[in-house]
Amino acid sequence: MGLKLLKNILNKRKENGSTNAGFIGGILAGIIVVIFSVAVMILNKELLFQQITTALEQYNISMPVGTLWIVSLVAIPPVIVLIYSIVGIFLGAIFHKFKEVHPILVLIVSAALGVLWGLITNLPASRWSIMAVNIFAWLVFGIVFILLRRKKGD
Repeated sequence: MGLKLLKNILNKRKENGSTNAGFIGGILAGIIVVIFSVAVMILNKELLFQQITTALEQYNISMPVGTLWIVSLVAIPPVIVLIYSIVGIFLGAIFHKFKEVHPILVLIVSAALGVLWGLITNLPASRWSIMAVNIFAWLVFGIVFILLRRKKGD
């Protein structure tokens, strides 16, 4: 059921140039956030180990912390890219509804989305650095979206 829904969402990007531009922009934004997230996870390994240990003890789960950390490093990046690409598809579909979308509006919406993602992202880093990376990533999305949409003439 879930894979079929995901397939339908990813096939939606083929409908028009805007959703495809949103998909590609979302992937690039996701990659930027993945690079930051993995770097933070590697640089703050001890802090993450403490937080994971506390959570495991709180819920009375016995699991090797090192294994859970490695699984997180492997599993989180593709999930982030997938989520950002799906959000990019939806944003592209929304922008496609309008006949003419001014590039400044795309950048404003992208920056606002970056602020939102920066507020809900939880990493052992300062809130300002998380927000800055997310705003930058979504501005990259906006620029890529504008360039690809202009190229396709959509």
